[in-house]
Amino acid sequence: MLILLVEDESDLAELTIDYLESLNIECDYAFDGANALTLIDTNHYDVIVLDVNMPRMNGFSVCEKVRAGGNPTPIIFLTAHDNLADKLNGFSLGADDYLTKPFELEELAVRIQVQANRENKPFQKNIFTLNTLSIDYQQRSVIRSGRLIALSPTQWQLLVLLAKKSPTTVDRITIENEIWPDQLPSKDMLKTLIFRLRNLVDSPDEPKLVHTVRGAGISLKEL
Repeated sequence: MLILLVEDESDLAELTIDYLESLNIECDYAFDGANALTLIDTNHYDVIVLDVNMPRMNGFSVCEKVRAGGNPTPIIFLTAHDNLADKLNGFSLGADDYLTKPFELEELAVRIQVQANRENKPFQKNIFTLNTLSIDYQQRSVIRSGRLIALSPTQWQLLVLLAKKSPTTVDRITIENEIWPDQLPSKDMLKTLIFRLRNLVDSPDEPKLVHTVRGAGISLKEL
């Protein structure tokens, strides 16, 4: 499990990370809200643990931007803001849980596990939607602007992977391990797969949803 801890109190962050990693919960760390958004945009996390009072951008603004971008990663606010108005604001912005300081590390770990278990069941939500794109995991069907898109098995695998990670960028190695676990594909195989999927999903008159991020990988998101 990989989480992102966003906390400007470095001593508290270090203590929390040491404890969580002793439970095999790996942690990335951001000191402020702006750095957190950069990490969230480039990595996939099982849970985001988010402080409110931080430099450059507060936690409420970070949560709002994450949800506005369509990122469903569970967010736990971890903050000294303990009044009801702040709690209600946090949940209204899309938070999944709210833990006030001071807190017990054991309780935080349990809350992280609960949210991660929910996130690790992404396909309990049988339908993924983005703009005019709809993916029905159970029926294995893809519809864009009312038209049914027929995909090959590898195209389906890639689209599901991108949807699961959306809006974060999926790197080449992750894609190769997912689609060709028993062989090393040529660069042309991957390029062709991405090219064909993009042409099927994105018609010329529609907003582009499949994006190549140079040097990083592929993402499924709105710009």
